[in-house]
Amino acid sequence: MGQFLQEIPDYLIEWMLQQQMFWVATAPLSSDGHVNISPKGIKGTFHVVNSRRVWYEDLSGTGAETVAHIRENGRITILFHAFEGPARIVRLYGKGFFYELGTPEYEALVTSEQRLAGSRAVIGMDVTKVGTTCGYAVPYYQFLSHRTQLMDWAAKKESVDQDDSTSVPSGLLPPSIYTPADDLNVNPKGMRHWWQLHNIVSLDGLPAFSRNFGLGFPFVFSLGRLRASKIAIVGSNPKLSVATTIAPQIARLALTGSETSKAPFLIGVYDSQYRHSVSSILALLPFFFTLVIGIIIGRTYDRYSNLFTQTILFSRF
Repeated sequence: MGQFLQEIPDYLIEWMLQQQMFWVATAPLSSDGHVNISPKGIKGTFHVVNSRRVWYEDLSGTGAETVAHIRENGRITILFHAFEGPARIVRLYGKGFFYELGTPEYEALVTSEQRLAGSRAVIGMDVTKVGTTCGYAVPYYQFLSHRTQLMDWAAKKESVDQDDSTSVPSGLLPPSIYTPADDLNVNPKGMRHWWQLHNIVSLDGLPAFSRNFGLGFPFVFSLGRLRASKIAIVGSNPKLSVATTIAPQIARLALTGSETSKAPFLIGVYDSQYRHSVSSILALLPFFFTLVIGIIIGRTYDRYSNLFTQTILFSRF
């Protein structure tokens, strides 16, 4: 029913890129520390470099457990399972790494044009073992759409930092110095303040992101913002979905040299709210045209009714 492999075969790479979500599990070394498991489901954030390396674009949230655990011990497991089609579970075991927003390594993989609102790191994994199991106990679920609330929330916070020029410190603090966000010239409604408040240490007090993380990042408008507003897809119709099934020869590029940015940037279609608004407007068009035609006929009748009546009376005489 199950097997273990030393690397990810091509057929599993193709299958993983078709899934709508995956899970990331990490844990601290302490026996009484909190084990963490996080669901990830924003389309287009997971990437396969080759049969032994994968990475995903990490978006902002309340905590930073994955980064803290990778910083401490590097252990990580990524899990995919099928909600539709044949049952299957795939686990990727390996050594984790991460690149913070603003580092050259991050920017080599996520350009400013591609970056999603709230993106704070690249979290990657050097795969040492691949496990497959039956997945017979996983129920069927039908995919409806991706949620946009997280990126909408992040875009609003980043807009605060972008619009408030006074929230940009003159320079980065030395990594060894920790200054609480409240003592910095940082807008408390912005993303920089959120990172300083929620993403610097883990639940167990382990260091996560750098202590000056994000303080000097220049938030700018990018195509990634547009991509964030168009990422939600209704239904599982492949004609309507955001394409992420990258050709194997492109998806397995190395992370070094000039090849780091060759993977195509793929923009999805408008989200369900936009399409719903358009559908509502289109549904009203027949009523509008009928009303206009009725008005034209009514005015024409009023204009020529007297002439028509006089013509009939004259014909009788």
